[in-house]
Amino acid sequence: MDITWSKGVNRRIEPSHVRELRDVFIKGGLERSAPENHMFVLCDAEDVRRALETRQDDEDGGDEGAREHPLLRWADVNGTKVEVMAGQHRLHALREYIKATGAVESDAWWTCELYDKDKLPPDLNMRLRVNRRDPSLPDNHGQIWKQLVSVASDTAGPSTHITVNHKLVVGLRLSSEKGLPTRRLVTLWNHERWRDMATRWCQTRLGLETFNISTFEWMASLRVDGYWFATLEAVLDTLNALPLDVTQDVGLGDWNMLSTALPASNSNGEARAQDVVEAAFFPTDGCNNTNSAPQRTAGLLRTLDDEAYKRVYTAVSAAPNLSFVDLKRFLRPKRPETETAVRVLHHVVSWIDSRSAAELADVNPKSKNKPLLLEHLQAALDNLSAYRDSPAYAENTAARLQRRVLDLAIRDADAFRAQEVQTLTIENVTLVDK
Repeated sequence: MDITWSKGVNRRIEPSHVRELRDVFIKGGLERSAPENHMFVLCDAEDVRRALETRQDDEDGGDEGAREHPLLRWADVNGTKVEVMAGQHRLHALREYIKATGAVESDAWWTCELYDKDKLPPDLNMRLRVNRRDPSLPDNHGQIWKQLVSVASDTAGPSTHITVNHKLVVGLRLSSEKGLPTRRLVTLWNHERWRDMATRWCQTRLGLETFNISTFEWMASLRVDGYWFATLEAVLDTLNALPLDVTQDVGLGDWNMLSTALPASNSNGEARAQDVVEAAFFPTDGCNNTNSAPQRTAGLLRTLDDEAYKRVYTAVSAAPNLSFVDLKRFLRPKRPETETAVRVLHHVVSWIDSRSAAELADVNPKSKNKPLLLEHLQAALDNLSAYRDSPAYAENTAARLQRRVLDLAIRDADAFRAQEVQTLTIENVTLVDK
């Protein structure tokens, strides 16, 4: 049985969940024939026919003692594996159960529902992979997003807002998912820039563990995409620069350890020192024992063996400017402070050019295609240079100014939210799709 999906990417095996299931099997029995415990597998109908024909061969050969089900001979007959769409943790737990109890190898079977890979409709193909039956290991927001991407990619014809809603409610059975911000999910999906970014983010293990529908939708609503994207791109660039599998090897715990140990630069703007990198990967206890092999940092990059771990260490050492952003702060911003900072950016546009400020104020709050604030800021700078009859500002001036304004206002949030200036900043930020 193969747990690698031909469609989309299967969720990671969670060892703790495997152990829980193994213990349940030992204490309460396998219950592998119960319909609610069936595994869903994808296979070729011809392979099924070929395996079943071995039963007829047994009967024709007079082997009345043959009691083995013909499908248990699958590998011998076909030389292929079936694809596990749902049930991979049960499969791994069964193997652990066999080891723990000393059960005979012939006891390593499970009741499966077989689906023809050539005839299974795409929407049902994805629906069978969605984990809605196991409340102890529910899909997180990142996994739900990836499922939506898979369903959307299989839809014939142009994707519309109505079609997306149908996929969400029916294709992924989200209407019964308590606590899921379905409306925000649809809103985020219909922001093309954010849909592309969220999809790329969720292609990594780190992204799957940190993606939150409400947070990303709120970020999109502020219309400062470039401000958020710069950090998200920096994280993705760092992951892609490391010699490892970004879909498996770097989780949030690993990233937090690295971001804490490897600040981007010191107070003078200098790249991190080599000894800092070494301490992050191979900490010492204060003893200079040159005879012993360096010990890895406990809990860091546990999916890697020692050689792979050293390759990552070497890569980070060779690129001292790799950015390990503090995602705890970035993905959990204080919303009132951030929204105030965006309002400050509105005022900066007004200070630079009144016409651009008027255009910004005239934007329909209910419009689904409002321009980014960066576009208004760029227009203001263009108008200013034209008014002064001076050369145009450099191409990235608006983006750099936006970041400096937002960083300053967020860092000094107390000052901008002081009572005497609240009349300027208390107004709610104009939101997208509200």
